[in-house]
Amino acid sequence: MIMTNFKTCNNGHNYDAGKYAVCPFCPVNNVNSDYEQTMKEFKRTQLLNDPNDNQFDKTMINEETKDLKTTLSGGGSGSATQNPLSRTTIVNRSDSKSETVIDQTVKRKIVGWLVTFSIDDYGQDFKLFVGKNRIGSGKNCDILINDSSVSGEHATILFREDEFLIKDNFSTNGTKINGVTTDEGKLKDGDELRLGNTVFKIKTVF
Repeated sequence: MIMTNFKTCNNGHNYDAGKYAVCPFCPVNNVNSDYEQTMKEFKRTQLLNDPNDNQFDKTMINEETKDLKTTLSGGGSGSATQNPLSRTTIVNRSDSKSETVIDQTVKRKIVGWLVTFSIDDYGQDFKLFVGKNRIGSGKNCDILINDSSVSGEHATILFREDEFLIKDNFSTNGTKINGVTTDEGKLKDGDELRLGNTVFKIKTVF
């Protein structure tokens, strides 16, 4: 069979012009249009977030690397146009981490000490700070006393407006200041404080 309207397109494809207005083998009609302008319109930038590390932004940029002509086999021999694209990955690292570890410990001024020889013959001292100082055998206390006669949260010493105040927290064995049982009272430098079987001397800074 002879094709009377046989034509060859600019890309080398043979086709019947009587049946097709344009080459049916070319993927687009404007394949021979300005390629640089086509690529400018085609380029795109995609921003991706790394799910495993929020400190990185990955920018994927599609770029042209070579001519678009390549060979594609179909019903007959011929060539087709395809876009071979390379990917350039640009990784932007933050100068500093977004997460900053903050020390949760609030510093307080030292205002005195409790000194005892009941626990250790060589003596042991405990710092007193501005504000509340919880004393007891419980792990949550500010001053932890290893004495079974001392309640979990035995008493609280409060330093406020240059005064030391103490309050017994319904302890089992009570609180004594200079030998006198008390539910609450004031402490001054040199006073003896007894919690259960543990005896302290208070030394103040002010």
